[in-house]
Amino acid sequence: MAGCKSSARAKDDPSRMVRDLNAGVANVFLLTEDGNLWSAGYNRSAQADVNAPADSQAHFGIVQILDESGAAFQGVKSIAAGEGHTLILKDDGSLWASGESLYGELGLGGDGTGKLASFTQLKTQGTSGDAIADVQYIAAGNNNSFYIKNDGTLWAAGYNYYGELGLGDKENKTSFTQVSSAGNNVKTVSAGARHTVILKTDGTVWVTGYNFNGQLGLNNTVDANTFTQVQDMNASSAAAGNYHTTVLKSDGTVWTTGENYYGQLGWDDLEDRKQFTQVQDDKGAIINDAKEIAARGDLTLIRRDKDALLIAGTYTTEPEPRDESKLPPYTAEKVVKPTFAPLVPEQAAASAFKDIKKIILGYQSIYIVTSDSHLWAAGSNRYGQLNLGYDTSLSVVLRQVFP
Repeated sequence: MAGCKSSARAKDDPSRMVRDLNAGVANVFLLTEDGNLWSAGYNRSAQADVNAPADSQAHFGIVQILDESGAAFQGVKSIAAGEGHTLILKDDGSLWASGESLYGELGLGGDGTGKLASFTQLKTQGTSGDAIADVQYIAAGNNNSFYIKNDGTLWAAGYNYYGELGLGDKENKTSFTQVSSAGNNVKTVSAGARHTVILKTDGTVWVTGYNFNGQLGLNNTVDANTFTQVQDMNASSAAAGNYHTTVLKSDGTVWTTGENYYGQLGWDDLEDRKQFTQVQDDKGAIINDAKEIAARGDLTLIRRDKDALLIAGTYTTEPEPRDESKLPPYTAEKVVKPTFAPLVPEQAAASAFKDIKKIILGYQSIYIVTSDSHLWAAGSNRYGQLNLGYDTSLSVVLRQVFP
């Protein structure tokens, strides 16, 4: 199998601007306009940087991903980061992975355990068989992995204790297996902590897995081990947080269900919901102009018309004690927003924060890419996932100098 390694530290080159990104539990992967791939943050399982010191759990400066020859790892279409593993989809439809497999999430076969210390092309039968091909979409949960093929079929591997793979049982899968209950017109897949949500090409939403908090939106708290349709959705996007789910309908309205301990559903009563409920902003007005949603961890983010951003839930963790004299003055505490309130950049010139291209959430971090390919970020930086060069978290959104 071919593999790749990562080592070189990025130079200050303003021509390298962000095209796409994906965040894991405590790391981030950036794809730049020149096709290069970079990472920052948590790396204990070698999900990013094979050359990190053996006792290092994180890197606080951006690191470029290189192939086995030392050249830039090119041809990347998209990235999906889990807790201890990372997936890469290449332009040619091939699937690559790095990191640790505890429950079969890398699809390596055998007992499901193993480690890939560099990005390696995955095969259909663990370490044998043909290379996985014709992939169009990927997603990573905490300890499981999903991909959608060009024919619209869904394939899954990894942790399945609550039926989150949708295979009709609760057995972990150590090789990628086709999910028959998903059918063959799957458009996107989003994995929460222990549940999974798919959007089909006809706008229907289907769910499976853990449902203690009502995150499946089926008006009960019964777990499911096959994908079950949520009625009356007509959705354009669906996203899974830790234990909540957010859906953007085609009419621009946003609906949430599941855990609401931090207000991540947008309701300040902090009570869980068992079925999808239409959300309002912090002034009590129905949101009907949403263009994009994101959900992960205990957080939900909405991009409205004219690029206004609304946030609900919690998005930072209080950092451990440190020498404040050596750090900027904006050390964060935990920020909790129990209703959908505006997220405003720290800079006074709000005009710089417009034409948003993409919003992405880590478990406690926020990332925003604007149309000029600038990266903005806030939240937890405990493992360097904000690429600040130090471990102070941010309660405000700052533009990040990349690399």
